Amino acid sequence: MAFPIPDPWNRDTADVLRDEDKRVRSPGSFFYSQGRNHVLAANYFHDDRLVATARGGVALKHRHRIHLALFGQLMASFEFFLKDFVATAVDSSSLLDSRILKEKWLETDTSRLLANRSGTATLGSMLVHSTLGWHSPSQVNERYAKLFQFQPFETSEIETLDKLWVLRHSVAHNAGMIIHYDATRIGNEGLAEHAADIDAEFISQTFDFLSSLAKKICEEGGDKLLRMYFTPLVARGANYQTDKTIYQNLWYLSAYLESRAQDLPVLKAEDYASDFEEYSAPVG
Repeated sequence: MAFPIPDPWNRDTADVLRDEDKRVRSPGSFFYSQGRNHVLAANYFHDDRLVATARGGVALKHRHRIHLALFGQLMASFEFFLKDFVATAVDSSSLLDSRILKEKWLETDTSRLLANRSGTATLGSMLVHSTLGWHSPSQVNERYAKLFQFQPFETSEIETLDKLWVLRHSVAHNAGMIIHYDATRIGNEGLAEHAADIDAEFISQTFDFLSSLAKKICEEGGDKLLRMYFTPLVARGANYQTDKTIYQNLWYLSAYLESRAQDLPVLKAEDYASDFEEYSAPVG
């Protein structure tokens, strides 16, 4: 069976190229774009799009299967974002190097190095993307606190995220059936031995919740890194040509563009000057 590699040129080429640019430079903007795509897909097959005779049991079952798959993809997109924010931060500058060296979970091994023989993966990707533990909000909080000096998830958000990861586990590994153990972890044993009833509205609400978390990570994490970069440069003063590459890397890392169809903005010298003034100033 041939692997389904898409044609590089089709009617969606512009969208694909835009998303690829976001994936490479702006993890938050890429998550927003992917998440909105999942929401739009979930809402596509609503009743008004179906003729009256196609609104019965078979159509509903197929739509339910589509919703299960889209929910799983949405959670996978969020997991990718959590990892890729760290990976892109590693690739953007050396600001985190001293902290990374202290993190045992980021230690690489020979198999990872051999897997990158072709040299296509970045250093950050090689270090981060094969690691585990991203379905544990508490563990993510601990990792981000050590690397970026802030915890992205509040206690109430952790409770909701834990339930979403359990539900994702049921979808990915149990064909959408909620076993007793998972029902207990969700906090509702009445769900046991039932199929998860995921609809378009639930997917939309889940994306809104995850999007608020991703935006907070980009804004707070990006703020920390930009301040780390500019503060030591106060005595030297602003120098756009010298700082351009790292500044742009960090700026796009902190960006959360809430639009699927909009390209990432082009940064100019005046943007740098404004940010230098803001982030090199003493806090408080």
